[in-house]
Amino acid sequence: MADTFIDTPAERAEDRNQLIAALILGAAAILTAFSAYNAALLDGEALQGYTESTRTLSDANAFYAQGNQTSAIDQAIFVEYASAQQSGNAELAEYLKTLMRPELLEAVDWWEATDEAVTPFDELEGNPYTLSDFEEAQTLEEEAGTQFDEGSAADEKGDKFELASVAFALTLFFAGIATLFGRRAITLALLAVGAFTLLAGAAVLATAF
Repeated sequence: MADTFIDTPAERAEDRNQLIAALILGAAAILTAFSAYNAALLDGEALQGYTESTRTLSDANAFYAQGNQTSAIDQAIFVEYASAQQSGNAELAEYLKTLMRPELLEAVDWWEATDEAVTPFDELEGNPYTLSDFEEAQTLEEEAGTQFDEGSAADEKGDKFELASVAFALTLFFAGIATLFGRRAITLALLAVGAFTLLAGAAVLATAF
């Protein structure tokens, strides 16, 4: 009877430790799957954001290049027009006006009516000269920046899910081997470490939302 009385609490303690280990392992397994899924999802979103940002920035650069070409053509036509005006060649000047874009033609009229302006391209208040390509390029550049920031934010959140997954993997290891040892102190220590890594992973996980 005495031996039976001594063995029973040890068996109950072992069963309790196994139950605790099972609960820790179950929670860690569920949270690992959840973290891994979200990490993969966010990695895809980050890649998409970076890809879209690169594509949009490439389009912006194309508009900048096109705007520079348009600006160079406008300036060349204006130089010819100004030379024709100064030489008194009204016929050539009128012809050159037919080659001007509406935005340049309006700017030339403004330039001729404004004493402060040296050229139709001066950055003065009231100058109607615009380059839609540059405006489009600036819009696309801002959009590219937004897309990059979104991709970066998704990447950062994905890193947190991956870090949580590492913590849960440690939990699975420590809780998994805890009940393999005969000494109760070692089992409890490993369960404590497993519980700690589980809580640490959960804390990291909470910051990802």
